[in-house]
Amino acid sequence: METVHYLKTGIPGFDELLGKGILRESILTLSGPTGSGKTTFAMQFLVEGANKFQEPGLYISLEDSKKGLLMHMSQFKWELEKMEARKQLFFLDYPVYEVGQFLEKENAIGEIVSSMGIERVVIDSIMPIALSFKDEDHRRKEFLNLISNIKRWGATTMIISEDTTPVSESIMPTTTYDIEKLSDGWIHLSYMASSKGERERGIEIIKMKGTRHSMKKANLELGDYGFIVLGDPSTTKTTKERKPKI
Repeated sequence: METVHYLKTGIPGFDELLGKGILRESILTLSGPTGSGKTTFAMQFLVEGANKFQEPGLYISLEDSKKGLLMHMSQFKWELEKMEARKQLFFLDYPVYEVGQFLEKENAIGEIVSSMGIERVVIDSIMPIALSFKDEDHRRKEFLNLISNIKRWGATTMIISEDTTPVSESIMPTTTYDIEKLSDGWIHLSYMASSKGERERGIEIIKMKGTRHSMKKANLELGDYGFIVLGDPSTTKTTKERKPKI
């Protein structure tokens, strides 16, 4: 019988929601509305993997430049440029007008993943890819090809999907381009007004193959080292006080 291997994200409090963890080499969708923290959560997925588990990560940006991404992430104490110098993190950026090159270079990216020992990949985001197709049928066909090619990379890949349709608490969320239907797992972030008149961040696992995950929505707190899922008994300090375990 083939051994099943799982991955822990390393994000404080989140792995408790996952159960056994994420099946290695899975493709995950990370969705949520603007402002919910998708880019931050995805970057933390790579940072924690590299620091805690010695699993190098690759961030592929299809909208922002590497310079812009690093600038936006400079609010956190992650030292991304030092991690890049140590070959813990790698970055590829394709402007919107070069998305076609990304789709044509999937095999080359796979070679980078293999040669550099990359185990975690983020693709930010699916929107420029979806908009490059002429109609829905063409997009669906090319999404299937994309997922098949990404699987060949042999890494655990997180695909960011924005434009989540606003829903009530009682209705399942949906995304504009339905990439979650082709994914092995689906993590959804929310950013909703509370009874106190403030916006609160939340996280829930909609699906995750191979594990019995929590079905509850949990609150998120954002601090100097990224996100922490509230309710984890090992995290008694606020995120501004807490330093990552490396």
